[in-house]
Amino acid sequence: MTTDLEALQKTIVEFVQTGQQDPSRFFHRVVGLLPEPQQLFGLDQLFALLTNPLLTPDWLQVVKSGQNQPIDQDQLWKTVQRRKLLFLDKSGLNQALRNGASLVLEGLDILDPNINQLLTRLDETMPCALSNCEAFFSRKGNEAYGGHRDSDDVLVIQIAGVKRWRVYEPQQRRYTGNSPLTEAQMGKLANTFDLSPGDALFVRAGVPHRVETTGDFSLHLSFDLIDRTPNIEQITHAANALFNQGLAPAHASPQEVVGQYVSRLQSPEFVRQLDGARQQIRQEAQAFRQKMAGAHHSPFHGVKDGKVILK
Repeated sequence: MTTDLEALQKTIVEFVQTGQQDPSRFFHRVVGLLPEPQQLFGLDQLFALLTNPLLTPDWLQVVKSGQNQPIDQDQLWKTVQRRKLLFLDKSGLNQALRNGASLVLEGLDILDPNINQLLTRLDETMPCALSNCEAFFSRKGNEAYGGHRDSDDVLVIQIAGVKRWRVYEPQQRRYTGNSPLTEAQMGKLANTFDLSPGDALFVRAGVPHRVETTGDFSLHLSFDLIDRTPNIEQITHAANALFNQGLAPAHASPQEVVGQYVSRLQSPEFVRQLDGARQQIRQEAQAFRQKMAGAHHSPFHGVKDGKVILK
């Protein structure tokens, strides 16, 4: 029997696949994709996660008036059995939120097993991915991020409140210089629209965008669909090792050296090596997802007849 959660996850996966299938479409939006988005996540879940004293500053970004609010000094510890146990004093965070600050909670797929399950299904549809999920709780006039573009495709699901999006013409995908962007760097405005609870948005990598919370607050989930395929540094390292086993002739011209190097890159042996590396990364990512899921499992099943029952 298909549960409501499984049906919801299937709907989201199909939405992302639709966005990915048409390369000419640089963003894809569906109004009311999830009639009850709180089935996936909600304000109550966010607030419950924020009460966890074991969160560290690395999990949180707090922004007020465009400035990150430092909370590193709020991390404390208590020595127990000669071990340092870390915890976070939330008074600074709570005061910032009372003053209208916005908040980003990172690593939601680690904290929430249902989000991890959704990302497991999303990752399986891509050649080599280990994606991330963050919760954005924004206040009017205080966005966590200004204008920027992402280096990977992004899925957005609006959970509560309304978020106004300005999407600009696509640019070259890149890893550097993505944020912050001036209005001139954003380029030509392509579309402006509002996301309401249950709406979904897919934005391709390299597409500049800017958001605005139009009401008192907004909560949305952002899924970074990160491509883990071996990058150019890893490919170059492997290519250099292969080239060192078959150098160009001594005193060859630079053009001849480049030609010899390129021939190595195009060799069937090297292509097989890269395919094998990508497959290994994919398998490692899948195994890591299973370990993340296991973080929420207790070995204890209960007590029966005075004995502890283990799973």
